[in-house]
Amino acid sequence: MAATLCVVDPILTMRKTVLTIFYCLFILLSRSQNTDLPGPTPNLQTLPLGSYVIAMDNSLQVNSTGDFNLNAYGLLVYLLNNNVHLKWSIKAGKAKDGTDFTAMAEQIKPGLIAGGVSRNFKAGPFVIFASDTAGVGALIDAFYSSATLTGANRPQVYRLTAAASNVDIRYDLTGFRPKAAILTDGGNQAIHLAYMTTASIPSANYATSAGTDLLSNCFTFASEPHNTKTGTAVNNAISAIRDFVTKGGNFLAQCEAIDNYENNTLGRFQTTGGLTIANANVGTTLNYGNPDLSFSQYEGSYDASSGGSLKNWKFVGTTINNEHNHATGTGTNATVIGASVAKLYYDKGGLVFYVGNHSFTTSTSAGINGIRMYMNAFLTPSNTNCPELLFNPLSIKLVQFNADNRSGKTNLTWTLSGNEMVQQCSVEKSIDGIFFTPVGMVSSTAKSGQESYQFPDAPANSKKYYRIAIKDKQGKVQYSPIVSIGGGIQKQASLNVLDAADRDGLLVSYYSPQNDVVKLRLYTSSGSMIYSEAFKIVEGTNILFIPSNAAKSNTLYFIETVNGNDVSIKAKVFKL
Repeated sequence: MAATLCVVDPILTMRKTVLTIFYCLFILLSRSQNTDLPGPTPNLQTLPLGSYVIAMDNSLQVNSTGDFNLNAYGLLVYLLNNNVHLKWSIKAGKAKDGTDFTAMAEQIKPGLIAGGVSRNFKAGPFVIFASDTAGVGALIDAFYSSATLTGANRPQVYRLTAAASNVDIRYDLTGFRPKAAILTDGGNQAIHLAYMTTASIPSANYATSAGTDLLSNCFTFASEPHNTKTGTAVNNAISAIRDFVTKGGNFLAQCEAIDNYENNTLGRFQTTGGLTIANANVGTTLNYGNPDLSFSQYEGSYDASSGGSLKNWKFVGTTINNEHNHATGTGTNATVIGASVAKLYYDKGGLVFYVGNHSFTTSTSAGINGIRMYMNAFLTPSNTNCPELLFNPLSIKLVQFNADNRSGKTNLTWTLSGNEMVQQCSVEKSIDGIFFTPVGMVSSTAKSGQESYQFPDAPANSKKYYRIAIKDKQGKVQYSPIVSIGGGIQKQASLNVLDAADRDGLLVSYYSPQNDVVKLRLYTSSGSMIYSEAFKIVEGTNILFIPSNAAKSNTLYFIETVNGNDVSIKAKVFKL
């Protein structure tokens, strides 16, 4: 789904505007952070007969040595790469090692063991609703082959023989393609690369990085293993991580990297005052404070003092940014922390995970659970996903979108390129710019290339907001920016850049107080014009796309609009 947008009417008084902003922030925080923070709200659904379950517990997902099969994570990522509608079930309020849901199920992979029996699924199982299982069996077999897995090392998948009610769906991962940047500034990238290969994560889903390309290369997650180095490269990486996280990316630091990031003033992700290394001998005698959050989805113990120069720590300042602990000592060591998380972004993502110890081994269950925490952080949804750039390129582009009142009705018009990829468009309306409901559906035409669509609605006597949900033929949905209409609002023309990260161009919003023809131009920083096109503009907000393949990333450009009265508006944009 697209990130929730909150729109504030610019003609409100300052007091009303401030109150509206606070109200919008409250709504966004309560709706978007809840899945990532303590006390998540249950999202109970019925899992139909025939649905698949990828078990994630130590009884129903074991390998040839009788341990938890880490290859299950590789299977999950492989299915996400192939557009499978995967959902993560975590029961809100469950105790450590508690059951997420119970269902009658039979094993279908790697071999059929027919006959449903009652099974307790624990440790955050993943589910595929029955309506989404077509072709999944073949994909599972393809994963076994691609990862060269045989025998019991092939992850087990189950099928429901009866519907299961009250299944708590924490995350819908549909459309999410996790991609990890493993940082190299500390020189210990081999630690986290080993986790990826151990879990058979497809190589397309991770790469090494100095930390400066996290957003431009569509990474969803970044991780820093042991790092004791200082200097420009490390400071640059910490600054880049802060930018990445505050824009919705997820990040994990391990061992000395925790000390390096939290005690550097450029970092300070979880505290205001930093931390001290404790290295208390707490072992597996731990409290698990948040067993119903994604980071803690594993069964059995974690060892918070297994090895390394930073095994566990204590905070010396006031904690901030929604910090919450996932493994702490007991008794006199109750303030010792072995794993914790903080949230720095209002929507999905923006999480900073800390886990102690230098590395984890697959020879012990506690070591496997350390790797599982890393994988859980990697799979927790973030807000920087760019699936169209990573896999199966999506060629649909919104060229133009606007709304006007004519002939006693509201007329929505939009133009798409790559029309042969479009399945349908859903028109959604809102009275506040926050909560949208569908008001109509427009099926795609058979035309290839560029195509224009329209949709009539009731006249907007008061201010209304619209957006278009564009569904492609693979089932993926992308949302247009929001346009507003009605309310008798009058203001001068304005220009804003909405998206400077698109690989093929720039998305801009142009407000016009009247119907007009506007010339839209793009210039280099030296003044050379590299794009020019005239658009028919309606009174109100207009969304325009500049399809400029000549615009290079990490470069400054100028956008200019010139209306029919030769009034010019200019804006700077840094192409990401």
